[in-house]
Amino acid sequence: MPQRTARHAPPAPPRAFLLRAALLVLLVLCPAAGEAAAQAVDSTLVMRFRLADSFFRAGQFDRAITLLEDLYAASPETYAFYDKLKEAYESVKRYDDAIALVDGRLAQGNSPVLLAEKARLQYLQGDEETAFGTWDAAIAAAPDNRNTYRIVYQSLFQVRLFDRAIDVLERGRAALGEDELFQNDLAYLYNLTGAHERAMEEYIALLGDDERKLSFVRSRLGRFIEQEDALQASIAAAERAVRRDPLNRAFRELAAWLYMEAGRYQDALNAHRAIDRLEQENGRVLFLFARQAADAGAYDAALQAYQEILQRYPDAPTAPEARLGLGEMHERRGHDTREQAFDAEGRRIPAPHFDNALAAYRQFLQDYPGHPLAPVVLLRIGELQLNVFFDLDQAEATLREVVTRFPGSDAVDQAEYDLGRIALLRGDLDAARLALARLEERLRTGELAERARYELALIHLYRGEWESARTLADAMEENTSTDVANDAIELKVLLIENKGPDSLNTPLQGYAHARLLLRQRRTPEAVALLDSLLSAHGQHALADDIRFLRASALRTLGRPDEALAAFGEIPLMHPDSYLADRSLFSYAEILEQDLGRPEEAIAAYTRLLTVYPGSLLAPEARLRIRTLRGEGA
Repeated sequence: MPQRTARHAPPAPPRAFLLRAALLVLLVLCPAAGEAAAQAVDSTLVMRFRLADSFFRAGQFDRAITLLEDLYAASPETYAFYDKLKEAYESVKRYDDAIALVDGRLAQGNSPVLLAEKARLQYLQGDEETAFGTWDAAIAAAPDNRNTYRIVYQSLFQVRLFDRAIDVLERGRAALGEDELFQNDLAYLYNLTGAHERAMEEYIALLGDDERKLSFVRSRLGRFIEQEDALQASIAAAERAVRRDPLNRAFRELAAWLYMEAGRYQDALNAHRAIDRLEQENGRVLFLFARQAADAGAYDAALQAYQEILQRYPDAPTAPEARLGLGEMHERRGHDTREQAFDAEGRRIPAPHFDNALAAYRQFLQDYPGHPLAPVVLLRIGELQLNVFFDLDQAEATLREVVTRFPGSDAVDQAEYDLGRIALLRGDLDAARLALARLEERLRTGELAERARYELALIHLYRGEWESARTLADAMEENTSTDVANDAIELKVLLIENKGPDSLNTPLQGYAHARLLLRQRRTPEAVALLDSLLSAHGQHALADDIRFLRASALRTLGRPDEALAAFGEIPLMHPDSYLADRSLFSYAEILEQDLGRPEEAIAAYTRLLTVYPGSLLAPEARLRIRTLRGEGA
């Protein structure tokens, strides 16, 4: 049977630990009569042993062997000298000498440990047939002792003879008549040799005896289930175990975990649902599943779990958070599917996920008005009204309610930030600057403070106050730990590279105003302004930024064909622009998401990887390609 190579061999003990152990053995086993003898051991044997070990660790094996041979000759009964000398011989492939050392100890009587060690050395020497005979002799030396089989298995494992190691442990089971022996070791070996279903049967037998070992089993399986065949075989075995013993919770939890690892969230939901009902968990298991599914991006499965909690266990302790989770999942699905609340002409249209999220949040406040999460939920309503439905009046009223009803809560800072943005979107830059400056002054540090500083920098940009905008961008660039640090760097580069040549900085002023118009959802006005800028300043250094902003605006207007052409020309006209790879990514994204042309999208993502292999968007492009090809679902 062919032998397999181990991907996960057990770690060796640290060398420092082995040295300390060897010295301890030396001091214990060396005869010492009184203080004088102890001092003699210290000053001679121990120091020479340490010197030999230092030579060994430095790779000076010949010098180490010379010292160790002297030490062994002086005290052959000291195990530390014997063991280190054997290791040194083995390091320089002097297997005959190593075997002779073992034979010297075997002369005092057969021992499975010594015979297994001799067999290992014979195998390393290349004498496989003799080695196998010696391993058999090791078993024959004490066939009724379970430790014998473990010793021989570990010796075989060291030289990666995994199939023979399996045979030894299976022989031990049969000889001793104990089917539950060596479960952990056999399961690990079965996984190493690709016998994944047999490995799972061992783990399932282990869980059948003790359900508390589920975490251990999962940790052992976690090393192998990245292999698709191992994952599928493990799932099949777990499903059989559930059918055999449907009341065993550990079997169901193991199956549920494997479903999650395989991305089979509907099956995982069914498994968690069954556990919740059988164990009368009152929705707790479903709630934990919903959170795990949400973290993995399986929003539909999480939605179903939250809905079931609310339907079956409306009075459970988890019900309020399930109501909040229901809204969050609808909101995430809305963002995930790029759901729009307005058509290209700006008319309000149904947005099922966002509408359902809003309804879920309002229901939460109606059912649990005094709940600690109430300020967070009210804030979410205000942010939906602002960011999705663009209802500035309703958003302002909701956010002011957060500030007045829940002073001191974490939601207040975010509400004040959003109120500053509302003033900006209304065109009241003075009010926006005042609100954001107060917030930044109060917070000083943290992500929200940095976002407030960035908005202040943008306000300076919109006003044409270039130096003030750059000063803030410079300060933010130093704090690279925040999400807006890259935005600050881009703003700084924009200001450095695109001022002038006229004293009025006309192109930059027009570009800044177009950005403000887009934020205020005055998209047609922004496109008209950008068209006029390109007509008058098409050769300006800012032209790539203007074209990118225009292409993004066309996509927002629901004109994907025009946006596709606009993005496509940027890498051709500005191949060295920092926006070239982004433009190509947006080009591919329109083909994928807006026009439903997956093959062309794959070609575009592939071109990005070819032309701009160092792009920060390269990992996402690879993921999109795999998704479009149906790989790694």
